[in-house]
Amino acid sequence: MTASSHVTTPKDIRQAATALEGVAVRTNLDRSERLSTEAGVDILLKREDQQKCRSFKVRGAYARMSLLSPAERERGVVCASAGNHAQGLAYACAHLGVRGTIYLPSNTPRQKRRRIATIGGQWVEQVIVDGTFDRANALAQEAARATGRTYVHPYDDPFTIAGQGTIGVELEEQMPQDTAAILVPVGGGGLIAGIATWLRANRPEVKIIGVEPAGAASMHAALEAGQPMSLAKVDPFVDGTAVGRAGSLPFHIAEQFVDSVLVIPEGAVCTEMLELYQSDGVIAEPAGALASTAAHVYLTDPADRKALLGRSDGAIVCVVSGGNNDLTRYAEVMERS
Repeated sequence: MTASSHVTTPKDIRQAATALEGVAVRTNLDRSERLSTEAGVDILLKREDQQKCRSFKVRGAYARMSLLSPAERERGVVCASAGNHAQGLAYACAHLGVRGTIYLPSNTPRQKRRRIATIGGQWVEQVIVDGTFDRANALAQEAARATGRTYVHPYDDPFTIAGQGTIGVELEEQMPQDTAAILVPVGGGGLIAGIATWLRANRPEVKIIGVEPAGAASMHAALEAGQPMSLAKVDPFVDGTAVGRAGSLPFHIAEQFVDSVLVIPEGAVCTEMLELYQSDGVIAEPAGALASTAAHVYLTDPADRKALLGRSDGAIVCVVSGGNNDLTRYAEVMERS
């Protein structure tokens, strides 16, 4: 199925949810006692670190690949990834019997590389690229064009976005009626685009807020400029969101449906990663800690909530997008916190 001119719809998300039955798990929405006590309102964690492959990315990769024709499956697929989309694609390749080549930036944690090999087995090949995700992405697209294989984009594809949007379906059913806002990590923008597409149609009163690291705030820059902009420099520390240019499709959805995008310093993310581990028992990767970091920095004070959300009451949902963190990185996390 072509993705060239299609815009993600709630119907696409519902179809993706059907395709993901028996594949993706319905993850918990857990109350953070630490953050809730600090804020005086319920702060809830959507635990995508508990998802298959320990990240939300399996939703989008599998949903997109489920639409491949028999001829496309025979030719195989190509993708670029900072690690989590690659694991989702590797899972889909092994499950559907499709060969895949995955281009990874050189800063991809070793833990993620090993997991890709374990999950994909004989069905996947890894190509390590010197540089950032954006360079890996360019090389992967070039390889897809040269070989006729399908390029499975991690975020700039309407059907990948639909898969990520199935989180919104679950949240609509799980979150309290008084929910004030949902905080969503943003890299290329596919996750927030999918969630926003579903919830704007079904829970329009809930604020949808993106969160980016200061060293890779590509969606914030795009919304300020009125179009996607290439960042001059990207800090690779928050590897799951280290994207130098927001996706075109996610940008246009964010323009319509996202209320604001917050920018968080990497040091605050490191501090929150340690708090999540020590107080909440959650092993989050840096990108997975972005939303709860923003809740701590911006939303624990009632006056701050009133200024940002227009109300000081109501529950706050934080999407913990993944938990694929290499334990050897914790020394750096502690140093930067």
